[in-house]
Amino acid sequence: MCTGRVDPALVAKAFKKGIDGLMVVGCYFGDCHYITGNHQAKAKMDMTRKLFKFIGLNEDRLAFRQCSSGEASVFVELVSEFDQKILDIGPLGGDGDTVKAPEIFKKLEAAEAVLAGEKIRWIIGKRTPFLETGNMYGEVFTEHEFNRAIDMIIVEEMEVQEILARLKETARSVKDLANDLTIPPARVFRYISALKRKGMVALDTVAGQTPIFQIARQEV
Repeated sequence: MCTGRVDPALVAKAFKKGIDGLMVVGCYFGDCHYITGNHQAKAKMDMTRKLFKFIGLNEDRLAFRQCSSGEASVFVELVSEFDQKILDIGPLGGDGDTVKAPEIFKKLEAAEAVLAGEKIRWIIGKRTPFLETGNMYGEVFTEHEFNRAIDMIIVEEMEVQEILARLKETARSVKDLANDLTIPPARVFRYISALKRKGMVALDTVAGQTPIFQIARQEV
């Protein structure tokens, strides 16, 4: 299977199950049988590393490397170096990560949902045209501008998924969610409003003058 088919959501799922490190090894640029598969793989892994760093996971736990099928010694060297790096970092959720176990596994669950989401998949799919031919208005993005867009989407999508995770536990107010997640109340309210419009969140009750929100019940 081409490395371009490696799904970032499956990478997060693998870490959620407790692996300490993962290395994706693809062919050299220019040697891909599918032309751009290895470029896509690197873009996906770079984005996933950004998300991992944002949630407090050591980004070096995930690596993208390259070698040809005829370079057995190079492959052994790559694997050996990565294995030693992971041994140095230590177990998942330990001293090598800024967020510790078991909280890191909750973060990874939200990260998996983000990586499986439509918005992240769309932006990665648009990487090549945005950098080479531009958007529908002909505006060509620099690598820096594109990475900034990914950074913004990662923050927003992670915050939305963490809000949904909290609401699955129990109904909460905007203030409670803001305090729990250290997100500004105005931003939480904006997310809640958007989720209400999508039918994902609904008003549960009003305590005094404070609206309490819950996950919307799905019609059977």
